[in-house]
Amino acid sequence: MRINIIVLLFFIAGFLSAQNVNHYNTFLKPSEISIQGFLGDEIQSVEKGRLSMLPSWNNGKLIKMFSEDFRKNNKTNDWFGEHAGKWLYSTALAVERTNDKNLKELLFNTADELISYQDDDGYLGSYSPTQRISAPDYPMHAKSWDVWNLTYMTLGLLKVNEFFPNEKYLQVAKNIGELFLKTFGEDKEDITNYGTRHGLSSVIALEAIVELYKTTNDTRYLDFGSYILKRINERENLKLFTVLFANRPLELVGDGKIYQNIWNLYAIAKFYELKPKNETLEALNIAWEQIHSFNLNPAGGPWGGIGNHLECFNSRKFFSPYGLVETCSTMSWIHFNKQMLGLTGEAKFAEEIEKSTYNALLGAKFPNGVDWCYHSFTNGSRHAANFNDCCPSSGTLAMEELSTLFYSLRENGISCNLYGKSELNIALNSKDLIKLKQETNYPFDGKIKFTINSKKNLSFPIFLRIPEWANTASIKVNGLEMSDNKITANSFFKINRKWKNNDIIEIDFPFEFNTTKKLERVEAPQSQYNIFEVNWTAITRGPLVYSINGLINGTERETILNMDFDNLNTSLKEVKSSKFTNQTEYITPDSLILMPYYRADNREKTNWRLTWFLTDIK
Repeated sequence: MRINIIVLLFFIAGFLSAQNVNHYNTFLKPSEISIQGFLGDEIQSVEKGRLSMLPSWNNGKLIKMFSEDFRKNNKTNDWFGEHAGKWLYSTALAVERTNDKNLKELLFNTADELISYQDDDGYLGSYSPTQRISAPDYPMHAKSWDVWNLTYMTLGLLKVNEFFPNEKYLQVAKNIGELFLKTFGEDKEDITNYGTRHGLSSVIALEAIVELYKTTNDTRYLDFGSYILKRINERENLKLFTVLFANRPLELVGDGKIYQNIWNLYAIAKFYELKPKNETLEALNIAWEQIHSFNLNPAGGPWGGIGNHLECFNSRKFFSPYGLVETCSTMSWIHFNKQMLGLTGEAKFAEEIEKSTYNALLGAKFPNGVDWCYHSFTNGSRHAANFNDCCPSSGTLAMEELSTLFYSLRENGISCNLYGKSELNIALNSKDLIKLKQETNYPFDGKIKFTINSKKNLSFPIFLRIPEWANTASIKVNGLEMSDNKITANSFFKINRKWKNNDIIEIDFPFEFNTTKKLERVEAPQSQYNIFEVNWTAITRGPLVYSINGLINGTERETILNMDFDNLNTSLKEVKSSKFTNQTEYITPDSLILMPYYRADNREKTNWRLTWFLTDIK
C-alpha cells in the first residue's frame, strides 16, 4: 500500500509541475490515416527501398557500429550513429501504419540487436570509452556528435515503444536518459561543451528529454530540460532568445547551421508544451517569421550556403537563385511547422508543410525510394547523396511523418490539414467510428471530394484548410454552396453540423499562376548606386512550384525569356504530360517546357532544373 501511495504522489507531482498547453490539434496515429495515390506511392517506395535496406547495408555497418568490437577501435568523432535512431523512428511509423509483416520483423530484430549493445552505464553510442561523453578529460568534446547520436537513439526507441509497448525498449531509452542526467547539469558537465557548432548539436537532447518525461512523468527530466533551455540562452554564440528579441538573424546562433537551428526550435516548441512561457512562444514565432521571410526558397526549402558553409543560413539581405537546401533542413522545417500547428492551430504552418512536401521534399527524393539529394538547388543539377550521408535518413523520416499530419483532432472534430488522396478512420470521442474519404488529383488539380461514412448521425465540426494562394474557393455540402464571404485564404474554414452517412463535401480551389519575385543586388560602398541589380521570378500554380526541365537551349543556365510574367495564363500553352497521367505541363514562347519542380530534372542524377527566371538586369 505504501509503495502505491508513493507512486501516486510521484505522478501527481509530475502532473502539477508540467502545466501542459491546450493543443488546438491532436495528431493521430499513422494507422488511422491512409495516404494513397501519388503521395502514397512515394511513401511506399521508401519502405520498399531505404527502410528495408538500411539494417543490412554494407554488411550491417550502420547497426553493428554500436557493438563493443567496433566501438573499442573507433577513433572518430562522427555522426553516423544517428542513422540507427532515425531508422527506428521511421520504421516504427511505417509498421504502425501498414502492419507489414516483413518490415515489422526487421524492426524488432534490429531493435533487439541494438539494445543488446548497451553498456551498464546506459551508453548506446558508437564512440570508444576514451571519447564518449562519460570521459570528461577527452579534449575533443566540442567536435563530438555523441550527444546527438544518443538523442536520436533515444527518440527511435521511444517511438518503437509508443506504438509497440515493451519495457525492454523503454528501459534502454531510460538508461540513456540516466546517463544524460548523471553527466550534465548545473554542478556537472556543461552540455554545450559536448557538441559541434558551439553546442547546437548537443542541446538537441532537449527533444529526447521531453519525450522521456512524457513517457515516464519523471520530473527530473523537466528540470533537466529547463537547464538545457537555460544554457541555450546563456551560452556565448548561442543566446537564442537574445538574438531573436533583438531582431538579429539566426545565422548568429551557433554558426548558423540550418538543420540544427530548426531542429532546436522544434525541441524548444515541444518543451513549451510542458513549461509554457510567453517569451518562449514569442521567440518561436519570431524565428518562424524570420525563416519564412528570408530563408525559404519557393519550393519550401530552408536555403543558404552561398559564400558560406554549405549548410548555414545566409544573411537576411542576401539572395541568390543558386542557394542550396540540405534535405535534413527540409525535414526539420516540416517538424517545426507540425509542432507550431499543434500549438496554435494556425493554417500558415500547415501551408508550409504542404509546400515543403510537394516541392522541396519530393524534389530531393529519387523514385527508387533509396537515393536522396544531399543538397537541392532551385537553379542547379540533381546529385545523389551517399547511402550513409545524413540526408537520406532525414528525407525518409519526413516521408513517414506525413501520415501523422494529414488530419488531426480539433474541438472534438476533424481538421483537414493537407490535401491528397487519402482516408481517415477514427473513433471520434473514443467511440463513434468515422470514415472520411478524400478523393482528388491534388496537388495537380484543385477539385477535392470528401465522403463521410458513419453508422449514425453525429454532430461535430470539420475544419478545411484554405491555402494562401486560394483567393477564390468554392465549398459545397451535399451540393449546396457554403457562404463564400467566410472563406478566407490561409485559414481554416469550419463546418459545424450534424453529419449523416454518405454526406459529401466538395471543394474547388481554382489553380492560377502566381509569381514570387526577388532582387539580387550588391550595394556600392559610399554611393547611391548598386554595383548590380538582378530581378528574379519564380512561378507557382496551386501548391506546386514550376521549373524548366534542363538548361535553356541545352546550354544556357540563365537568360531573359519571352514570357509575360504578369499574364502567364496567356503566355503559356497548356499540354498534357506524355509520361505522367493527369499532370499538366506548359510550353513557353521560347518552346521550353515548364513542369512541377519535383520532377523538372526527370528525377535523374546530374540533370538541371531552372526555377528562378532572370527577368531584368541593371
